[in-house]
Amino acid sequence: MKATVEPTNATFTLKKDGWEEMEEELKNNKTSDIITEEDESFQAPKDPRLFLECNQEALVEGSHLYCGVPFQDEMSSLGPENWCLLPNVISPYYRMAHCLEILSNHYSCFYPNPDVQEFFLHIHSLYFHNCSKEEVHLEDAPEGLVVALTLIPISLIPVLLYLMIWKLSVTSSTTNLHS
Repeated sequence: MKATVEPTNATFTLKKDGWEEMEEELKNNKTSDIITEEDESFQAPKDPRLFLECNQEALVEGSHLYCGVPFQDEMSSLGPENWCLLPNVISPYYRMAHCLEILSNHYSCFYPNPDVQEFFLHIHSLYFHNCSKEEVHLEDAPEGLVVALTLIPISLIPVLLYLMIWKLSVTSSTTNLHS
């Protein structure tokens, strides 16, 4: 069975044969095992030898060269007025994050790691420092309305207290008459 939707997104990197292989796997229900709470082995690297020695210097240099420069080029083409618009930034940001993950694995480093975190903080300080959420400024209610809504319940307290005492006195006097 062929896919009815052909991907037209430029960021779609799955080759056609990979797509068909994935469809075949799903048809035959050959999906990966389910991970349970007790099975924490999913956190262990596939090959523990890969992460014995992280080449941090190469990772930092490669992060800027292979991930930072393309991201900066894309952001420059967007222009500063579009840096805070998520639909415009999401694809370049995703590509940069994916690049950092690949580099971390290539240089035998865990991902995320402090060097990658520092790189993200640097990128955010350059491009997204003015992108805070705009807060809605709420105005206070008119003073007269606030005073009225405060005094009405307060003035009802003595009235309700008087009615309760009156009711108790009426009830107690009727019980005294019947005794």
